[in-house]
Amino acid sequence: MVGPSSEDGAAIVEMAIVLPVLLLILFGIIDMGRLLQQHIQLTAAAREGARLGALNGTVAEVKTKITSVVGTGVTLTYPTTNGVTVCAASSPAGTDSVVNVQRVFQPATPLMAWIARTTPVTITAKGVMSCLG
Repeated sequence: MVGPSSEDGAAIVEMAIVLPVLLLILFGIIDMGRLLQQHIQLTAAAREGARLGALNGTVAEVKTKITSVVGTGVTLTYPTTNGVTVCAASSPAGTDSVVNVQRVFQPATPLMAWIARTTPVTITAKGVMSCLG
């Protein structure tokens, strides 16, 4: 009968050292995926809002459209200057409807906060559509 070898203990120690690093990398990859998904969603919402603004929508309608695309549980902020600019019926061709929108992303791992140098991370998106005139 062969008893446990001394290498069994070494394998456990090695696993105890490597496992936290592997888990940190794994959850960092998951965080990065969540960040990219939310950025793509916010960019699509800003684009939809700019499109509505180019079709003579009001600022309130644009913000409602953006909220419906992103979801009602998300807190959105708009910069005080150039947050939402919509086209009026008298807007000449060549002017643009512009939407700037921001949301906060809370990473699940410290790795993402370390890469971004701040926590939470602010995601910013911009949508621009030309007015029809």
